[in-house]
Amino acid sequence: MINTDNVITVPQATLIKESALSGYKEIPEPELLFADGKTDKHPLRGLLEYGPYSAGLGYLNNVKIAFMVAKGHGDKLSQIYKELKKPAKVSDTPQYYPEYPGFESVFRTPVSIADKDRCIIELPDLLDDYAQQGDYQNLAEALFSTIGKLKEHRSSFDVLFLFLPDEWDQCFVKEGFNLHDYLKAYCAPIGVPFQIIKDSSLKRKCRANVMWGLSLALYAKASGVPWKLNNLSSDVAYIGISYAVKTNKENNEYCTCCSQIFESDGTGFEFVAYDTKTQFVDRQKNPFLTTEAMQSVLTRSLQIYQRNNFGKTPKKIIIHKNTHFTQDEILGALDSFNDGTEIELVQIVERTPFVGIKYKNKQADIFPVTRGTYLPISDNEALLWTQGLVPRISLKNPNYGVYKDFALKKTPSPLLIRRFSGKGGWHDTCQGILGLTKMDWNNNTLHKKLPVTLGYSSRFAQIVKQNPNIIDEQYNFRYFM
Repeated sequence: MINTDNVITVPQATLIKESALSGYKEIPEPELLFADGKTDKHPLRGLLEYGPYSAGLGYLNNVKIAFMVAKGHGDKLSQIYKELKKPAKVSDTPQYYPEYPGFESVFRTPVSIADKDRCIIELPDLLDDYAQQGDYQNLAEALFSTIGKLKEHRSSFDVLFLFLPDEWDQCFVKEGFNLHDYLKAYCAPIGVPFQIIKDSSLKRKCRANVMWGLSLALYAKASGVPWKLNNLSSDVAYIGISYAVKTNKENNEYCTCCSQIFESDGTGFEFVAYDTKTQFVDRQKNPFLTTEAMQSVLTRSLQIYQRNNFGKTPKKIIIHKNTHFTQDEILGALDSFNDGTEIELVQIVERTPFVGIKYKNKQADIFPVTRGTYLPISDNEALLWTQGLVPRISLKNPNYGVYKDFALKKTPSPLLIRRFSGKGGWHDTCQGILGLTKMDWNNNTLHKKLPVTLGYSSRFAQIVKQNPNIIDEQYNFRYFM
């Protein structure tokens, strides 16, 4: 065990001498920015009290939903639509989840059904036959073909609700095929954002929990901005990089690099996938880029940023990856920008052999380490707890904290942050990562373990495997939520 002040770090594999460690520090829970410049650390409370960031900006005055449903299940989509519009009580984790007051009360904009004659579609019987036969390929293609018919009516709706019955579940993940990912990969190019709804959503006991998640995703997919990050430097941009590796029919592996760029407030998500032409792997079979490929990836990402920022170049670019940076990748990154741009290359390792135990009066505390705690363990490595106790954020008692995974009775493990390029202390690096764990608009929890730079890019990489033809094109992240 290693005791540093009142935090004990227990590595399960390698023991680090106490003298090698500096003291731990804590980063305050990041603030979120809502309508009229109001801030709150709790995303759902901020929405309730102030409204979403984009409220009043004038470009989302009504959220219109199109419906597509398997035959005989139309009443289930009607049920979901009615629930969106009315209040719901909380029965699950009332310390975090507030009561749901209805979509319009939360987002300050009404929700309605799109043109009934053109935007409410019952799927043909043939699709149910495909599902019962386990013919997932024909099922997926038929679904895509039916969704494609909505393209000519795209101006009539914002988001498509697609109900798939439980009997079709066997086609969601089968023999390396994922129906959800397939539809996302093929619907993105035709510009149709959609939300899959399954029977499980209708059966969950806490309806407020379900409605918070569904309404938040609906608002974001309709181009709304629920919240932004507050108090991060406006001169910083974040890039997340992941890889998609797949074997084609000729058993030849191909590698696609998936890149996304975020502005300093955690928004401005844009995805691009690049064909690396040739594949290179290290001893652990992790793909990596050549110097030239890394330059191509980052140059394209910079062009996206500049297009959205009137040609401006950020003073600092932070690149997140879940694998190490090779020497070629480091050289490619450093050569991609002007001399005045600071480049920070950060590997973020999700699973680590460490846990943290907080001590109070020489006794182990009943609560876990505070979220935002970081502990340098070498010149270029630090541990960062993105899971743990969030102080003074409980809805029931403002003096109490919330631990998101308390019901699991788990001791949270930290991320390992490894820096390959960059200077200065760890505070800014860890603060950016911590803030980006709160920028996943496709869930209703307080935070995720990973920042969206990695969470979204990894998700995008999985979707790209279903349709490698979407490479070299730029997509808004909403099509992949």
